Amino acid sequence: MIVVGQLSSAWGQTGVNPGSDRGQTRVGGVSDPVTGRVVDGRTGAPLDRVLVVVEDAGKSATTDADGRFRIDGLAPGPHRFYVSVVGYALFRRDVNVTFPDPGPITLRLTEGTTTYRETVTVTPDVFRSPIDPVPSAHVLGNAELLNLRGVLADDPLRAVQVLPGVATGDDLRSEFTVRGSDFRHLTFTVDGFATPYLLHTVRGVEDRGPTGSVAMINSDVIEDVTLLNGSYPQRYGGHTGAEVDFRLRDGSRDRRSLHVAVSGTNASLVAEGPIGRGRRGAWLVSARQSYLDMIVHRLTFRAVSFGFADAQAKLTYDLSPRHRFDLTALAGHSRFENDPVAREIDDVHVGLNASVVGVAGWRFTMPRLVLSQRLLVADNHFRNQNTSSLELDNGRDRQLAYRADATVVAARSLEVDAGAEAERRDDSRVRRRLAANRLSLTQLDDYTADALLTGGYASTRWTPTPRVTISPGVRSDRWSLTGQSTVSPWIQAEWRLSPGTRVRAGAGRYQQFADFDKVLGVSGGVGLRPERAQQYDIGVEQRIAHGFRISATVYDRQEYDMLRRPGAETRLVGARVVRALASSKYENRLDGFARGVELMAERTTAGRGVSGWLSYAIGRTRYRDTVSGETFWGDADQRHTMNAYALYRHSERASFVAKLRIGSNFPIPGYYAETGGSFVVTDVRNTARLPVYGRLDLRANRTFNWSRRRVTLFAEVINVLNRANVRFNPPGINVTTRVTTRPFDSMLPIVPSVGMLIEF
Repeated sequence: MIVVGQLSSAWGQTGVNPGSDRGQTRVGGVSDPVTGRVVDGRTGAPLDRVLVVVEDAGKSATTDADGRFRIDGLAPGPHRFYVSVVGYALFRRDVNVTFPDPGPITLRLTEGTTTYRETVTVTPDVFRSPIDPVPSAHVLGNAELLNLRGVLADDPLRAVQVLPGVATGDDLRSEFTVRGSDFRHLTFTVDGFATPYLLHTVRGVEDRGPTGSVAMINSDVIEDVTLLNGSYPQRYGGHTGAEVDFRLRDGSRDRRSLHVAVSGTNASLVAEGPIGRGRRGAWLVSARQSYLDMIVHRLTFRAVSFGFADAQAKLTYDLSPRHRFDLTALAGHSRFENDPVAREIDDVHVGLNASVVGVAGWRFTMPRLVLSQRLLVADNHFRNQNTSSLELDNGRDRQLAYRADATVVAARSLEVDAGAEAERRDDSRVRRRLAANRLSLTQLDDYTADALLTGGYASTRWTPTPRVTISPGVRSDRWSLTGQSTVSPWIQAEWRLSPGTRVRAGAGRYQQFADFDKVLGVSGGVGLRPERAQQYDIGVEQRIAHGFRISATVYDRQEYDMLRRPGAETRLVGARVVRALASSKYENRLDGFARGVELMAERTTAGRGVSGWLSYAIGRTRYRDTVSGETFWGDADQRHTMNAYALYRHSERASFVAKLRIGSNFPIPGYYAETGGSFVVTDVRNTARLPVYGRLDLRANRTFNWSRRRVTLFAEVINVLNRANVRFNPPGINVTTRVTTRPFDSMLPIVPSVGMLIEF
């Protein structure tokens, strides 16, 4: 059993937003009642049956269905109000009661670990959504991230895995697919920059072996995560698939606080506070150390381990009411160690990876104009070794980028966005693989190169009527490594048929240049063209009642010139098994499509009851080799996917969480077929499939108020049904009999855990 414990403390003043707006002084006499409301800080929705305590006076009241409360008999002077609701940050703040009383007070609670803010933006829509009319998009707030990230890994990407349209079948990896598009074709951004170095993983592995990965960001410092499934505005270029945006939260400008968490898999620390007496800025620091490697080793009964450590920091400061400066830093390193038994000499035994990312930004704000400039510096180094400690891979990447963006409100119904960026990338690689004699290693790659990526975009949001929004745009990029340029237009539109009915549609061209490892080295292709995707989406959303909606989205993605390495996989040619060639070169050989339908029902409530979603997606992904004429299902072709998340807040002290993922699973990538319970090499690709994947996780949270502290006890069970899920593992092959070893490994069994959170 894994025991999880957390400790949170604060020094200085604490609390959230008292007063109808921002004031801290409220009035009343000893005979006058003090009245107010407790509401959700984001939506303003009332929180019912919440206990409001005046600590120093020993008085309390419970809110009604409208979140209102009344406390009688308070003497004039300062009083400390205390409110505790499971799923929200602990409320404690001083309110000065004087005479006479000008009106009620409003206590705004912030979700998750997000701390109090002096200014609050109240969004009337209870559902989170991006500003652009994207047909299929989903936003996870901090509280949802904390419930979905999982105890074993503390990984925000595992929260994304439960969103509609997302498919995964590996308990030990963060990677996922969206609408049949694999992880390599997804865009990842953090604080306004696209960067590929946000993952603890094993780099340089071509065969998707049994490794591990975790996001290099602590969920406690994330404001929200946005997933854009299909056609979306291309403010960041470079990929043909979906986009995932991380937005780190600012530190608290109200008080200094310290949060220490300890579990059976990792330990973390988050500290934050205001800058200066005027509180014109804030700082936030987080550090995390994992010992997940020992847990995975015990649960899988194999000598497989994966451990990591990382740190994040953010500083924000208002130079003036119009000028703001911010600085973000992320750093981390990981170590993967595989089972050394019965492996080829070019199989990875130890994989090391380290990254550091820094982003500096400046923003200038006027009533009709917002200008921002950002600078990014990133460095990544990885190294892989075999069981004899011989080096298989050694690589280093550097990224230096600058971008500027502007938003202009040209008229009441017209908003214009534009931006440009320049990015220099440096890349070096050494790669060794099995020689033709299968007894020694041979060096395949040894190169150092740099290239410049430049690009820009322009888009508009036009609202000709209150019911219609049209948002066209275009992006242009140039990649000096291949000397190629691209132009990628898009358009999104939304038609609000009624207050509860919305129709959204979008279309766009998305293009991805060949990276260094696809152009250079022994596998580098000649004259590679950008991979291209044409995406089309149309979706309908119906609000049935306040806080409940259903939606349906139909999508079609046409792909052209996708890269493939013919000869890179062992296959049957005639009656002979032909082994894979590590020196096979990349070519633009694949055209294909991904088509499907996504259905979702979602309910959200700030008070009691059930919040969450149930989604189902059906899709097909298929490719055709334009040279050989071969056709096959895509590696990420999962026909049926069902994801569900439910949060039941039983009271202000107790909540229950359920997370369900079911998938028909992916093809076993390569030329394998199942015959009579055994697997053999064949001449048709992706005919065999992994068994159905299914996993149900349950969690319960219970808070206790004790001596001006809040204690939260929670219990979680992973894989409640104890399903024997498996993941792909490249098999060994007998070239004489064509028989292979079993091409998959077992994953996590049922895993219970308990823990405790203490807040001061």
